[in-house]
Amino acid sequence: MERLKDFLEGREMFWVTPKNTVREAVDCLCKNRVGAVVVKVEDEVVGVFSERDLMHRVIHKRLNPDEVLVEDVMSRNPITVHINDDINLAKALMHMNKVRHLLVVGKEGEIMGLLSMRDVMEHDLAASADLIHQLNDKYYERSYAAKWRVSSNRVIVETYHPDS
Repeated sequence: MERLKDFLEGREMFWVTPKNTVREAVDCLCKNRVGAVVVKVEDEVVGVFSERDLMHRVIHKRLNPDEVLVEDVMSRNPITVHINDDINLAKALMHMNKVRHLLVVGKEGEIMGLLSMRDVMEHDLAASADLIHQLNDKYYERSYAAKWRVSSNRVIVETYHPDS
């Protein structure tokens, strides 16, 4: 069982305030190459602002990102998961609640990080790396193996040539 604390160790969390403009929040997303940021007032989390919020609540409604405040378009009441929970629980919570980000909290409810669907996918791919390599090896072993057949009084050997 792999705990979130092992997976999130050493990761930085990014945040904005509710009074930031959407443009400022997008600058934070782009600068840090993340898909969502925590929205907080002092030490209290009041929401999450994500690329989906931007698309559905700003761009789609033709609002001006330089004028709209994060508090007007953020996702409120983010779903939380505990830092000691298994990553599979986090995956199930995302699926059941149809969300792409979970707020990770610690023992005293303190914010430990933001887990994204991409994080979960990267974990699953890393865990499946050996299987993927084995499948690729079996596929290419069959695809590139020399094939032979008998034709009248001779044996014909066909080999794979990538240039042909």
